[in-house]
Amino acid sequence: MNRSNKTMTSIDRVLVVVDPDQMMLDQPEQSDLLQRALDVSRASGCELELFTAYYDPSLELSLFSDQDLVNQEKDRVTNSAATKLGEIALELKQHGAKISHEVRWDHPYSDALLRKISETSPDLVMKESHGPNYVLGLTDNPDWELIRKSPSHIWFVKEGTPEMNTALTAIGETTVDAGIISESDYRVFELGNLLADSIGARNVPIHSYEVPRLHAYTAYAPMLAGTTQVAHQVENWDEIARMHGKAIEKFAKHFNIDVDRVEIAKGHAADVIPAFAKTLNAGLVVMGARNLGRWERVLSSVAAEPVLSSVPCDVVFVKESEGLSTPIAEEKPRKGVPSVNLEMAITEPDKTFTSPESVVNTDDLTIGLRRRILDAWELDVNRQMTAEDEGGPVHDAPAHLLAEINRARESLARRDR
Repeated sequence: MNRSNKTMTSIDRVLVVVDPDQMMLDQPEQSDLLQRALDVSRASGCELELFTAYYDPSLELSLFSDQDLVNQEKDRVTNSAATKLGEIALELKQHGAKISHEVRWDHPYSDALLRKISETSPDLVMKESHGPNYVLGLTDNPDWELIRKSPSHIWFVKEGTPEMNTALTAIGETTVDAGIISESDYRVFELGNLLADSIGARNVPIHSYEVPRLHAYTAYAPMLAGTTQVAHQVENWDEIARMHGKAIEKFAKHFNIDVDRVEIAKGHAADVIPAFAKTLNAGLVVMGARNLGRWERVLSSVAAEPVLSSVPCDVVFVKESEGLSTPIAEEKPRKGVPSVNLEMAITEPDKTFTSPESVVNTDDLTIGLRRRILDAWELDVNRQMTAEDEGGPVHDAPAHLLAEINRARESLARRDR
């Protein structure tokens, strides 16, 4: 559904980027990212796809190792990760989400994410952000690469975000000669409304504008220019404010909202947006982002990265896909295959595992899930035994399996100490 110059009218498919360190979570509720994705899925009915990109440079640098052994280890790592991600997907599915998942061995990390996004064209990408402070856009950061190069809209989730009661949507260019309110701003606000509705928040439009320094006064302070020139400069500033005010009135009329609902402030968006986000205790900021290279970020006036670094809440960047290219992989990404069919493991453990002890030895699964599988197995055995006692057909489910399950539980408990 993600297409340039078109409004997203619904959220049907969301790609959720799960960082490798999040794979160790026992419960999805421990992650703000997964909980937020679950909330969006419940509200919109969208399908979630969990995605993780893995890479271990130490394997690639094993110059003296047998390449077949190296590839086997890559497969082992990705398959193990796919099993863990499948467990997270299973837990989210229990909460009502329509969900799929994929793990790949691919690098560099930001390129791996961009390749996946280009292949699947999700309406929205959700990812946790831990980014460092913005330093002229010079340092490498996967979040910033996605802001500038993703063809899909990006939702960055921050741990400790305030309650999702208020969303801020930034509209309008900061200078008069840029057109003030453009067609893209209408699309940004419409998407802001859609996302705000999905989380049950009110959407507050915010517009910032800068007063440019007039060429006649760039070399010296205005106070030295004389009363007439200072008055002329003030008139220009007032005219700029009026032009922005008229543009906002037109914008408000288009969306049939009270013009007083729009927050207007003088200053650069990188300063204004964080200030309003803190004042209004916003849980979400929605803003557009241009497709810029690294040096363009250094030489241009940018707001996206500074805002992401400064605001204490989630940020969604609205993208357009023109002029974007997909990074080419040096090696075809390897896809992980879960070692265990988790849904079958719960419903038919006797057909998935050779014995209760083999459940204990499946280290790709969390302790909690292994306990659930043993509980399900015990329940199945008891049901079969009850049916036999009541004259039902005899099954190959001997009573001694209950003793094996109890021993497996004790073994699992020792591992969990």
